[in-house]
Amino acid sequence: MEWKEREHDEVDALALEDEGCMNALRDCGLKKFLLTPYLQAHPELLQFIIDLWDVDEQVFCLWDQVLELDASDVYFITGLSRRGERPILTEGRPSREKMTEVVDRVCPGAQFGRNNAKVDIPTIPDLMLRVILFTITRAAGVQVPHEARKDHLLLATECLNPTIFDWASAVTTKIKRQLKKCKRGGVKQFGYGSTVVSFFLERLSIFQG
Repeated sequence: MEWKEREHDEVDALALEDEGCMNALRDCGLKKFLLTPYLQAHPELLQFIIDLWDVDEQVFCLWDQVLELDASDVYFITGLSRRGERPILTEGRPSREKMTEVVDRVCPGAQFGRNNAKVDIPTIPDLMLRVILFTITRAAGVQVPHEARKDHLLLATECLNPTIFDWASAVTTKIKRQLKKCKRGGVKQFGYGSTVVSFFLERLSIFQG
């Protein structure tokens, strides 16, 4: 299992020194998430935790204990907002615009990734938009966090309005979907290592007490 998470420390450092970026992240409910430290990769521990996931009951089963992950847990671990509507973090967001049209409108000058379906985030000229997109792709647990789909670009424009979202609930759903896929061997990359490991260790200490 590959611990796939947060590959843009340099941009994060720039954001921390930019008042406009931090205000934009705060106003859409992502600031605390950016500031939340992430763990060093421990693939063996991550694999152990994924093996404990019950795909039918959607809980972790450890010996005779059951650990249920919900939006409140994700909120306290990540600092992601729980107010507002759920953001759409998966593909299928309604839009009549073509990807090229969205890019021309939202981030002119940005380059496409390996195909015309995604934008290479580091090539986006505007730092604020770059930071928000990196934070969105991290929240979405995507396999290639430096590339943004059309739905990510559209979501980023709403974040710049700004709009507070219930990120915690949306991310909780995404975590459970990735756990299911990893447990069944559908994917080998996991984008929420810091979150599930933090959750597991916190709950484990309670049981040991």
